Amino acid sequence: MNKIIFLGTSAGVPTRNRNVSALALQPENSKAWMLFDCGEGTQHQLLKTSLSAYNLSRIFITHLHGDHVYGLCGLLASKGMQRAEMPLEIYGPPGIKEMLETVMKFSQLNLPFDLKIFEISKDTTMRFEGMRIVVVELSHSITSYGFVVIFDDTPGRFDIEKAKALGIPEGPLYSKLKRGETVKLPDGRSIDGRDLVGVPKKGRRIAIGGDNDDPLLFSPFAPYDLMIHEATYTQYDFDHLPRKFKHTTAKQLAEAAQKMGVEWLILNHISPRYDKKGRVSELVEEAKRHFDGNVEVAYDFMQIEI
Repeated sequence: MNKIIFLGTSAGVPTRNRNVSALALQPENSKAWMLFDCGEGTQHQLLKTSLSAYNLSRIFITHLHGDHVYGLCGLLASKGMQRAEMPLEIYGPPGIKEMLETVMKFSQLNLPFDLKIFEISKDTTMRFEGMRIVVVELSHSITSYGFVVIFDDTPGRFDIEKAKALGIPEGPLYSKLKRGETVKLPDGRSIDGRDLVGVPKKGRRIAIGGDNDDPLLFSPFAPYDLMIHEATYTQYDFDHLPRKFKHTTAKQLAEAAQKMGVEWLILNHISPRYDKKGRVSELVEEAKRHFDGNVEVAYDFMQIEI
């Protein structure tokens, strides 16, 4: 199973129970892991998990607001202090390269590992082992992106009992048949591997949103097995704000998720007003009124498998 760990779930500023935005994704059977956003204090959060900066391989930044990026330089420095040698790739919006290189220059931060910084744009697609990640342009007060993680399809089950019944000798031929290839047996028979392999299992699809006031921007890649997206306010509180910010409400997100065929919805990036006053349940209750699937609110150190 692929594991997701929420390292920070608060919007804007930390609270006693929530740090600012950061989310880890550890692919199945891999020590290397990925980080989505890196708010201030993210490296402290890591110390309370099984994750290590040493094995961090890629970082994806949704946008350059401080609560999503101010922990990045400290994390890089700490990774360097661990004498990490694994190359690190950072993907983020325009400006991320200049920001990091400027801090590294004036703080004389010299890293022992190869650091590669890529500035992304709408519809950028990145191909990695076992998955691809597509960039979705979102709607916020600053350039903001979301990421669609699409895992590769898993091959169907190889019917070893049927293979034995057909008299196919075990060994290299099995590997070819598992790949759906046609093999020729010593007795002259040809066996089509597709007849011995079950239906492939479709890869999971996850939407990870940055700050955004229009979750339907994820529609082109729907449906989703899991959607993790900000739900900063309830609709009532948002409507009564003296100054509007470009964020999504629990109602708005739930309605969008319903339209996009989301199976599992996790509300993230929670305004401190709900955490400090014990009002988090209001967000879930509002979402459930407009969404039929599984819905819950993220909390720091929450772990899920998909």
